[in-house]
Amino acid sequence: MSNLSQKKRQRMLEFLSKIKEEHKNDDEMLIALGEIENELISKKYGLVWEEHEENVDVQMRTNIPVFTEVKEREITAAPDEGYNFILEGDNLHSLYLLEKTHKGKIDLIYIDPPYNTGHEDFIYDDKYVDDEDSFKHSKWLSFMEKRLRITRNLLSEQGVIFIQISDIELAQLKILCDDIFDEGNFLNVISVNMKNIAGASGGGEDKRFKKNCEYILIYAKNYDLVPLFRGVYDYEELGAMIERYRTEGISWKYTSVLANSGEKVYLGSTVDGDGNEIKIYRRNHFKICSVSALARENDCSEMDIYRKYAARIFQTAMPQSSIRPRVMAKVQELGDCGELYSIEYIPKTGKNKGRLYEQFYRGENFRLFAWLSDVLEKRNDVLYKKTLQGTYWNFVAGTKNLTKEGAVEFANGKKPVDLLKQIISLYPSKNICVLDFFAGSATTGHAVLSLNHDDQGERQFILCTNNENAICDEKTYPRMKNVIGGYGKFAPIPANLKYYRTDFVPRYDEELSERLNEHIVEMIQLEHGVDIDGKEYIMVLNDAEMDDLEKHWSDYPNAKALYISQNVMMTTEQTQRFAGVEIHIIPDYYFKFELKESGEIW
Repeated sequence: MSNLSQKKRQRMLEFLSKIKEEHKNDDEMLIALGEIENELISKKYGLVWEEHEENVDVQMRTNIPVFTEVKEREITAAPDEGYNFILEGDNLHSLYLLEKTHKGKIDLIYIDPPYNTGHEDFIYDDKYVDDEDSFKHSKWLSFMEKRLRITRNLLSEQGVIFIQISDIELAQLKILCDDIFDEGNFLNVISVNMKNIAGASGGGEDKRFKKNCEYILIYAKNYDLVPLFRGVYDYEELGAMIERYRTEGISWKYTSVLANSGEKVYLGSTVDGDGNEIKIYRRNHFKICSVSALARENDCSEMDIYRKYAARIFQTAMPQSSIRPRVMAKVQELGDCGELYSIEYIPKTGKNKGRLYEQFYRGENFRLFAWLSDVLEKRNDVLYKKTLQGTYWNFVAGTKNLTKEGAVEFANGKKPVDLLKQIISLYPSKNICVLDFFAGSATTGHAVLSLNHDDQGERQFILCTNNENAICDEKTYPRMKNVIGGYGKFAPIPANLKYYRTDFVPRYDEELSERLNEHIVEMIQLEHGVDIDGKEYIMVLNDAEMDDLEKHWSDYPNAKALYISQNVMMTTEQTQRFAGVEIHIIPDYYFKFELKESGEIW
């Protein structure tokens, strides 16, 4: 079938070509026609909206955003660790500066942007956008598009972004993200149950169902490079679950015990799909019995057997795999008639990738052993059955005590710490940089510190938030101070925190270079997660400072790193003198573009 839009577009482009030929000597007309032509050919599929400009965009025409540290809000509770950051100000300005310090360095981004419900949740140019605004969606898309395009540049090649949203902008956001991050980097949409229907807000019954779900869009920076996520599980105490199964008449499959795996006799080998060896063994003199029989034999309870033999309890399954039929065929070829077999090989994918792995098969149909231990977790000597979740997460229970989390109240939009911990813990590395540029009540920062406490991780966070209705003064910062210092029944979680506010330097200031240099220290600290204290971390901006540092170097026994201006020429003696510390040359990318634009440098 014909592409009618393409044909229409082609007719218009041909007509434009005729007009351009007629006005080939009119530069102003040619520029205007060129803009029309670009609009016609720029997009074949995607969102179309009336693009809006914000006051924060206009502000940057004549002003350069900078960070100014609020020193009295610094928290140093973990001397040997790096710093986390709160950036107060419009997040577009913060993202503009983060693109200079963290381009390609953020591993995980979580944002909970305004849902654009029309009920005083989305402010655009200092005014709430309500349902009567005919440009409600266009303003929201303009607002999000600017920020998400910078966001993509911030993500590392292994990075991933989670965006929590309601159904109001879900469809638009998905198409926007497909355009910005590429449809091939889309991972999932998670449905999160945030409230019980019986208690759901929203008034009486009408034509629409009550809402109890929110959604999390997940995109990778690069699908091929993003690491394999950890699983997300529901947990139920094993004994209680088995009893519930009995009461409800549900069949419980894990009732067999490989009490003794016997002697293994090598029979031969086959290969997997890649040609890698799979060794096959017959097991002789093994012992398999039921949990109940073993309990009677040992005069103990069945739960005692589950606790003692958790790693040897199994059920059998008939998996759809390429390995099982290869093993069956090889054993049949060898003419062996055993009852129990095991294989050893090194998987190339999955959770056992790269290590020697053993599997057991039973009977002539080679039923595979599925171990209870693979779906079991032990916490404080209690066994829990874990069930892998998919794209539906139930967090109703996690919303019960939200007002108490972090010891700050937040009327609308506060997310459970456990939800953010679950999201962040999906990423397999414990040493990552996490960004939230709609930080609000600081749940993301709370979750990062709580996870680090749980698993001895070294994650760091950057929180960006404005200070509308004093939210940063009264919610974001106090919550992080509470978490670090401890509150209520919760013990302190030692961490370090720096607090910046966005500020501005006029683009056409006569002393622009000097004005910008006054804010270089904040950029260095942000990029490296350190405190330029003049003792352990030292900044050197000119030759005189370098000569003075060399002369008094014995006064700095704890120096760890020097941050040196590109204008400083170190002598051979100085290079040798400072050989025991890290040397960082202050990059020109902090404000090079702005200085070039003003004509101060070429």
